[in-house]
Amino acid sequence: MKFKNGQLFWGFLFLTIGSLFLLDKNNYNLFITDNIINYWPILIILWGIAILLKGTVLKPIVSIISGIFLGLFLYASVFGVGLNIHDNDYNQEISSSEFYEDYIDSTQNATISIRTRMGNISIGGITDKLISGVSTGVNNTLNFKTRYSNNNARIVLRHIKDEFKLFNNNINSNLEFSLNPNPVWKIDLQAGAANVTMDLSKHKVAEFNLETGATTTVLTFGDKEEIVKLNIEMGAATLKIRIPNESACQIKGDMVLVSKELEGFNEVDKKRYQTENFETAKNKIYINFDGGVSTLKIEKY
Repeated sequence: MKFKNGQLFWGFLFLTIGSLFLLDKNNYNLFITDNIINYWPILIILWGIAILLKGTVLKPIVSIISGIFLGLFLYASVFGVGLNIHDNDYNQEISSSEFYEDYIDSTQNATISIRTRMGNISIGGITDKLISGVSTGVNNTLNFKTRYSNNNARIVLRHIKDEFKLFNNNINSNLEFSLNPNPVWKIDLQAGAANVTMDLSKHKVAEFNLETGATTTVLTFGDKEEIVKLNIEMGAATLKIRIPNESACQIKGDMVLVSKELEGFNEVDKKRYQTENFETAKNKIYINFDGGVSTLKIEKY
């Protein structure tokens, strides 16, 4: 398929702006050259080069570069995005911070709200604390708060200086923690481009809400609660959910563009799937799924 130069220009313009919006929505702090707006004459130069190269094989390349640069310029002009690719933070050392909250015996319900772009996020094992963990990475500034109200606890985890840098894959960024097995948990997770691994098989999880961008996520649930509700919203991502053999499961959502591997499920209608034991099983997992171009796999263990 041969694209016209105008198609390439407008296509890469909107791809650039859309990508910046997506990164911003997923809690990235964007860094582009501080004074990119002062370089607006480059646009005139590029358009002049495009006129001179009309009819040559180089014209499409100039159209692509022009579209990308104009997208960066417009986004920075309107939203004041400060890009700083000369920032010395690339050479900053990785730091770690430990956190924990003591467990109060009367705590019956607990909620944890996590918002981060960290490279790797994991829950594994149990703790006699309410929560205990460690955060590792560059610009590792963790906002950790816990509030108690009657028999309920609420935990908030935020990375307030979690930064996105071009050409940096942040493979050394990690958030690892363990949860107490006694309370009934509600977990809210918002993550950007991250690898998420959470083994919750030993915990009482009543609700799990996941909002992600481009992630690879593996979630394992147990049979500690009769009803588990999952609300999943994801972009171009891969999700694997592991559930006990005896537990029933129902999945609802628009999954036209989703690659599905649903072990032991029957299609009820175009937007709903159920395991064969859904009507008879004591424990049930309800999944509301809203995914873009993604992969969904349900695995029994």
